[in-house]
Amino acid sequence: MAGILKGIRAAFGDVEMAPYTVLVEREGYEERLYPARKWACTTMQGSSQQEMTGPMFRTLFNYISGKNVPNIRIDMTSPVTTQVRPSSDPESEATLTMSFLVPADHQHDPPDPGHKSVFIEDRPEMVVLVRRFGGYMNDEVLAREKKALEESIKKGGEEGVNFDYFYVAGYDPPFKPIGRRNEIWFVKTRTEAEGREDQENRNVEEEEEDRKVQENGCVPVDQGEGA
Repeated sequence: MAGILKGIRAAFGDVEMAPYTVLVEREGYEERLYPARKWACTTMQGSSQQEMTGPMFRTLFNYISGKNVPNIRIDMTSPVTTQVRPSSDPESEATLTMSFLVPADHQHDPPDPGHKSVFIEDRPEMVVLVRRFGGYMNDEVLAREKKALEESIKKGGEEGVNFDYFYVAGYDPPFKPIGRRNEIWFVKTRTEAEGREDQENRNVEEEEEDRKVQENGCVPVDQGEGA
């Protein structure tokens, strides 16, 4: 009975969600902190995410449905994320990696996929900049939403953002017609806290240098001059 109820909830999108903390809300996007978690992943290369979504999803769904090495079923989770890495060569295909969050009950020991088409990623803690949008996704919609998020980030003067790749996050089953939740993520590789920490470290170093100068009664020589 419990399994049937879980299946019904999953069909309507009532599943375990990847935890996160909203750090700040900005115009056009928000900044979130995601803790480190394990994700089950599969990778494909191609020119259309729209065409690759179905095969990748089925591969991961088979994994959670029991195609693993103790042959056990594990719960569906949300969101389904897809990392998109465009090729630097316009004639080459992009690399897409779709991921399901491993449920909390299996985070310490995820079932072994038992085959190379699925692998377990130890995704580290990360800060992402997120744009949320509704409706169904296709290649045109994703290109438009990605561009809008990138423009908002640059307009806001955000620093330390990696624009070389992005994530697409989908939260709903395909048959949910309204109220759909989708997102585009860019990873922030350098946070404001790290910037403040670096500045504080530089201040400490400068204070220590000043202290040594005062104790020695001399000015340090710039090794770069007169070389």
